[in-house]
Amino acid sequence: MKLNKGYFVTATDTGIGKTYVSAFLYKAVKKYEGAYYKPVQSGCIEKNGRLTASDIDFVCSFNNEKYDFSKGTYFLKEEVSPHLAAEIENIEINFEKIKKYWENLKIKYKTIIVEGAGGVYVPLIRDRYFIYDLIKDLNIPVILVCSTKIGAVNHALLTINFLKNTGIKIHGIVFNRVSENIKNFEKDNIEIILKTGEIKKYLIIKENQKNISEDEILKFLDIEINLEENNE
Repeated sequence: MKLNKGYFVTATDTGIGKTYVSAFLYKAVKKYEGAYYKPVQSGCIEKNGRLTASDIDFVCSFNNEKYDFSKGTYFLKEEVSPHLAAEIENIEINFEKIKKYWENLKIKYKTIIVEGAGGVYVPLIRDRYFIYDLIKDLNIPVILVCSTKIGAVNHALLTINFLKNTGIKIHGIVFNRVSENIKNFEKDNIEIILKTGEIKKYLIIKENQKNISEDEILKFLDIEINLEENNE
């Protein structure tokens, strides 16, 4: 079995569908000793005396699992950017703590779907540490989630260009919430983003789509499954 140690799911904006995409990706890899990890989540809700991360909650529910606190490191209550939530709650986000958690996950699992917060320039520590810094420190390729709506080309290409200039590898793109009957301008947006951004691997998830074949996701992730090994 050929597995990458991990993939970092980020997006061109907040609310594009990182968590939805992450849930699909995790569903495909978990049977091959894959994991899901959300290092930092703001906007958590208190349940039974503990802060619960909505993204982790969704991914677990989507995959018919009980909520698992071990899928996250920092749980912040304020529904604002992580750096501001941490400041308000007097919590210091420390990469060394995330790194230690990450190293333990790599020992336990063969591949990990890591979900970021917002886009690549979202600060985790004011003026000092951003999502793109976290990606570089984890040293895993990016899966970029973007839309196909009007304005998507600019958002996608700016992000792609920034990642490349920062030395971060882009594994591929997931076009999320594409119209069920794909419109001409959406097709054109996809074509421009892939060609101009020089991206070869991509997935299309349509509006209200509930399932993607495991084979399609594994192919997108470049995961090669040895059938004999899988049947042991």
